[in-house]
Amino acid sequence: VRYTPFASVSDVARDISVTCLSPSKSFNVAGLHSAAVFAANDKLRHKVWRGLNTDEVAEPGVYAVEGAVAAYTEGGQWLDSLREYLYQNKLYAVDYINKEIPALRTFEENATYLLWIDCSKLPDEGKDFARYLREKTGLFISAGKIYGKNGVLFVRMNLACPRSIVEEGLRRLKQGVEQLINERENIS
Repeated sequence: VRYTPFASVSDVARDISVTCLSPSKSFNVAGLHSAAVFAANDKLRHKVWRGLNTDEVAEPGVYAVEGAVAAYTEGGQWLDSLREYLYQNKLYAVDYINKEIPALRTFEENATYLLWIDCSKLPDEGKDFARYLREKTGLFISAGKIYGKNGVLFVRMNLACPRSIVEEGLRRLKQGVEQLINERENIS
């Protein structure tokens, strides 16, 4: 999936928007504390500039500037490889969940390395299920509730890691689901 900046959609969108970007996540350089802000509209750009300079946050160090330039000018091939690797992790995880964990459901997503998992068929909400997994299997996944009431029955699994970690996480996910279902059936 290619990134489409909102500002590129139309002249109106460009005129009313501020685009913020950073190499932090894509290139794993969060320690550089580097970001850029773009506003085509002169008045809007001036407001943003005043806001950033009022709080003295617009003064990156030399390493931040050089690191960002290097990432954006020299890192394209590496980033393409990373995106393909993450995509393959997602395909693997979706296939595994669909085949091995019928109590869960996944969705085709294109925008992130975080996999949304529907756990509405389980006896616990996402938050309780995530806590259960941590306690019983050592798997740390995020509850969807932090994204609002529509996320209550979901959890998120981070797939931006080596395949072996994804495989181990999925094994623990399956173990946790089976254990939870067995426990709840024995209580009933």
